[in-house]
Amino acid sequence: MNNKLRRIYSSLLAITGLVIVLWGIFRFPTYNDPIILLLLLFFAIAVQSTMTPLIVENVGVSVSGDFSFAAVGLYDPVTGAMIAGIAEFGLWLISLRSRNRGWKLELERLGVNVGIHTSSILIGGLTLFAMRDLLGADTFLGSTIPWLVGAIVTDQVNFWLLAIIVYLANGVKPLEIWRQNRWAVPMNILVLAIGGGLIFLAVSQFGLLGLAIFILPIVLSAYTFRLTVNNTKKQMETLEEQVAARTQALADANKKLEELHKEKNAFLAVLTHDMRTPLTSIKGYASILRDRELPRNQQEKIARVILHSQDTLLDIVNNILELEKLESGKAPILLESTNFDLALLTKVSADSLKAQAVEKGISLEYDTVPSPIMLTADMNKIQRVILNLISNAIKYTPENGRVQVRAYANGRNDLVEVKETGYGSPADELPTIFDRYSRVQSHRRLAIGTGLGLAIVKSLVDAHHGEITVASKENEGSTFTVKLPLIQN
Repeated sequence: MNNKLRRIYSSLLAITGLVIVLWGIFRFPTYNDPIILLLLLFFAIAVQSTMTPLIVENVGVSVSGDFSFAAVGLYDPVTGAMIAGIAEFGLWLISLRSRNRGWKLELERLGVNVGIHTSSILIGGLTLFAMRDLLGADTFLGSTIPWLVGAIVTDQVNFWLLAIIVYLANGVKPLEIWRQNRWAVPMNILVLAIGGGLIFLAVSQFGLLGLAIFILPIVLSAYTFRLTVNNTKKQMETLEEQVAARTQALADANKKLEELHKEKNAFLAVLTHDMRTPLTSIKGYASILRDRELPRNQQEKIARVILHSQDTLLDIVNNILELEKLESGKAPILLESTNFDLALLTKVSADSLKAQAVEKGISLEYDTVPSPIMLTADMNKIQRVILNLISNAIKYTPENGRVQVRAYANGRNDLVEVKETGYGSPADELPTIFDRYSRVQSHRRLAIGTGLGLAIVKSLVDAHHGEITVASKENEGSTFTVKLPLIQN
């Protein structure tokens, strides 16, 4: 229903504006000083582009009305209304390329604006003439008050005609528009009354010279006001963007803090759980040694269990300290590169863990007489990688399982491969297997661990510009492959 009323109202405004403009054009041959009239029309079009928009679209402050209002005093209300309509048409042509709303909407916008401006100037001009006749054109009151009253009527007619179309188009109540923009009413009235009156006075007294004298300050004031408002809007937009960015950064920081807090709690839960088992073992077996007289072979067996539990605790602590050092971000990992035999280093590392595999009943297979594979890298850190991978394979391989370790070269890289027939990992958990504190859910009940070992391995491999990959199948085992470039950058 509102759309139908809007179209009817828009059509009435457009027809009214067209009639007023054509009326003024047909009367053009009867005007005195047509050059001044053409100059008023030209300047009205020129300064119409300086209109400063306010809160509601198409509600704004403009000095183009000064020239229309001055034409009312110099000629008559119809002439002033004609100038207002043609000036609006000129602005529409200038701004047409920057709008892409379709011809129907553009023509409707033109018709509405021409109708509103011509009607308001005509009614305001008629009011001015009526007041001047009432007070006397030759009196002080007759030469001042009519301009103020005419400006008030022009501004209010303009506003309410526009408020009606905004209400019909967008449902915004006229009183709401009034409350939002009432601060600009005095400004519009003063611009019309004082600006229009001064132009009228200047042209009446000095002709073209008077027009030239008053045009420059008015135009400069209009542009200055527009620039000031636009700059203020840009600063406000920039400020809003900065506030939004800072708010988002704060929200991201809070989210990250929450994630770190959850990560810390999860790690502490894992840590306390994983440290409890070896501590309980050490305490229990130490109590047995203290309170009982045992044969030598049993004492040695208990001592091995205590030492193994102690090694587990030490491994947990070392992992925590090493990862903190590697990922503190304070400095890059420093590499002390030397030239060494990767194959021999792999054999030595496997040898050192042979007893651990035998104790668990696992077959640890590796080349006992390896062919040399020369590599320039940090030998201690590469050994740490190999030891972690082999130890991890033994930990997650059940009794009677097999762990295979080999080192080889493919021409571009030196590689170390650790393959085990252990529990394997589900495919959906592989992408996070190298993350800190990440442990496969099903493995947590099978072995003690902090989820730091593989994170350390990846950090060390990355520091060598290498790559570590994993292939795994649940209940069949996993294969970890480390690729190290022959030349370290």
